Amino acid sequence: MTSRFLPSLICVALLAPGAASAHPHIFIDTAFELLRDAEGRAVAIRIDWAYDEFYSLLLIEENGLDRDSDGLPEPGPLAEYAGRDVDWEAGFPGDFVLAADGVAVALERPVDHAARFEAGRIVTSHTRPLAEPLDVAAHRVTAQSYDPTYFVAYDVPQVPTVSGQPACVFTREAADRAAAQAEYGDQLAQIDAGDDPFEEIELPDIGVMFADTFVLSCAASS
Repeated sequence: MTSRFLPSLICVALLAPGAASAHPHIFIDTAFELLRDAEGRAVAIRIDWAYDEFYSLLLIEENGLDRDSDGLPEPGPLAEYAGRDVDWEAGFPGDFVLAADGVAVALERPVDHAARFEAGRIVTSHTRPLAEPLDVAAHRVTAQSYDPTYFVAYDVPQVPTVSGQPACVFTREAADRAAAQAEYGDQLAQIDAGDDPFEEIELPDIGVMFADTFVLSCAASS
């Protein structure tokens, strides 16, 4: 996972004991769309990541995206940068789970990369084709966006969209963030109680506890 992060951000995180595990260091607003074929089967997920303003500045500086030093990234460098905000080659999993009846659906490597700059934030986009088309009418389909380690905090401000007919919609099942925060606090307390404050600690799959679940429902075919 750490291969996705800038070296400078890793250094900042490591300045304090346990900081890399103590709380999220990157905040991303996620938007996604479920893409369906002419038969109504799910075939891909289109995902947008809007990085927080601080991390966006790091991305701009570390990747030379502001070549005229006016404080804004240029379209050309942004286009060249698309697809390099995370290290897909190193096996970055994508921090996104589409599931059918509780079982994760296999997603292919990302395609159709794009990058833009909006309201002081770097926004990147990519598409994850499904390994096989999914008959959404035959399964309970859910989607979640999260980092298991909670180094990155993902939020999905708007309910995701769905293409194709018959009409399908996602509904949000909000995570119990109070319970998640309490559990997270318990995990951190155990870390703080350790003898070595610089010992590398592996937290369990904590990020999913903060993740809203989006449940797909579709109108009956006529």
